Amino acid sequence: MYYMLIGFIIVVIAVIGAGYILKRKHYQRINELEEKKIKLRERPVIDELTKVKKLKLTGQTEALFESWRSSWDEIETRLFPDLEEVLLEAEMNTDRYKFRSATYVENDIEQMLVVIEKQMDQILGGLKELLISEEKNAKESRTTKEKFAELRREVLTRGFKLGDTLSYVESKLDTLADSLNQYDLLTDQGDHLEAREIVLLVQKEMKVIEEQMERIPSLLHETDTILPEEINKLRAGYEEMVRKGYYLAQMELDKEITRMRNQVDKMKQNVINLDLDAAEEGIEALHTEIDLFYDTLEHEAEARHFVKENHSPTSDKLQRQNAVSDALAEQITEVKQTYHVGEEDLAVYLKTSAKLSEAKENFEQLTALIASGEIAYSAAQDTLKEIDAALITIGAEQDKFAEELRSLRKDELEARDDAARMRRAIITLDRKMERERLPGLPEEYLSLRAHMGESIDALEKRLEEKPLNMKAVSQDWRIAEEDLTHLTEKAEEMMENVRLVEHVIQYANRYRLRNQELANELVQAENHFYNDYQYKKALEIAVTALEKVETGAFKKVEKAYESKVSVDDIE
Repeated sequence: MYYMLIGFIIVVIAVIGAGYILKRKHYQRINELEEKKIKLRERPVIDELTKVKKLKLTGQTEALFESWRSSWDEIETRLFPDLEEVLLEAEMNTDRYKFRSATYVENDIEQMLVVIEKQMDQILGGLKELLISEEKNAKESRTTKEKFAELRREVLTRGFKLGDTLSYVESKLDTLADSLNQYDLLTDQGDHLEAREIVLLVQKEMKVIEEQMERIPSLLHETDTILPEEINKLRAGYEEMVRKGYYLAQMELDKEITRMRNQVDKMKQNVINLDLDAAEEGIEALHTEIDLFYDTLEHEAEARHFVKENHSPTSDKLQRQNAVSDALAEQITEVKQTYHVGEEDLAVYLKTSAKLSEAKENFEQLTALIASGEIAYSAAQDTLKEIDAALITIGAEQDKFAEELRSLRKDELEARDDAARMRRAIITLDRKMERERLPGLPEEYLSLRAHMGESIDALEKRLEEKPLNMKAVSQDWRIAEEDLTHLTEKAEEMMENVRLVEHVIQYANRYRLRNQELANELVQAENHFYNDYQYKKALEIAVTALEKVETGAFKKVEKAYESKVSVDDIE
């Protein structure tokens, strides 16, 4: 019982202590909110309103002032009293330990203070801006009027440089003068904000006029003097080249000059209308266009030089190529008496010949046009270059075809020599086989040997045909070469197998008396060796039998055979 009492007392003390701490925190926050409210009430809104009220206000300025005063009246008569009541409610909730309710109310107070502060900032900011506007207006008004007077004097002294734009500039200055008069009127009436807008607008417009006055003289100089002179120079240069025999009708310069002069008139009107950006863009574009026409004339002059330098060389080249073509035609006639020339080969020649005829026709037409002066030199230059490129291609094709014709006789002689060589190679191979003293030759080899002879016979028969078809000769020649290679490889393989079989059987004989199975298999191998001449099969049987008795024995035999030593000397 005693301990329960002690525990209860401790709990009560803890609750009281916690309540005290929370209560203290809430009062601290309430005091902070109260201090912020006091600071807001001390802000000099009334003083600033009084200062502005002393000014003579009308129009937009007066309307703004009334809105600020109404906003302040709302703060004074409604927002601050409401704030006092809510602060009191927060204190009462704290006193009664209604901490949650107190927190909600304190948050509401903070929001109210934010609203009040924001409204006061707007009022004070507006009032300050109004007072500054009046001061700035007075200062900038003097500066603006002085600048305007200076601009007027400059127009009077430099008006002759503005040309037809003078009336437009003066009209703009008259409009600005009316704006300055309106500024004075608004200032006298107390509408300082609207008056400031006019001052700023006048300053902006004067800056624009100053920039325009800087640009107008040079633009007028372009439209009145430079561009017309450039166009006249272009026409003079064009007419001079026409007198010298240049064909320039493709430029249609009369039509283009009329168009360019109309563009100059349009650009001058842009300057007069003070659309200076459009005028500058047009002037730049027209200069570029005139430069392009000069480039065209210069290109024609260069092309004329090219044509004069290259016309005769191209004519000579064309004649030489015609002579080559004629010689090639005669060569084809001669070759066809001995050799068969395929339709595809002839089609290549005919196609090349047609290209040459076309080049010749184009050159003749070009020569006639140059003589009559009815073609631009640039077009003549392009045609000459095309003809020259065509002649280079034609020359390469004709050289290739001529080389193919020349190679026919060379290939024929090589084929005949090779047929004789292959017959000698077979005789040599037969003698080599005889020296090996083989028990006999298998049917497979004899068939290959007979086929080889037939291939050489077919090649030699083909070489006796008239006219000689070298494509067919090449095909028979390739077949005979392949057959000889196959026959030679087969013979070498067969002789190699014979030698190895003999060595393997000789080595295996040491086991023959002791191993009946080995002896039987060796007899089988010898039957294939001596009876049907299947040397490869005999080798396979002998090796298999030996390896059963002595693993790895065949490698020893093979190594001894290659090294030409006794098997017993191989470790």
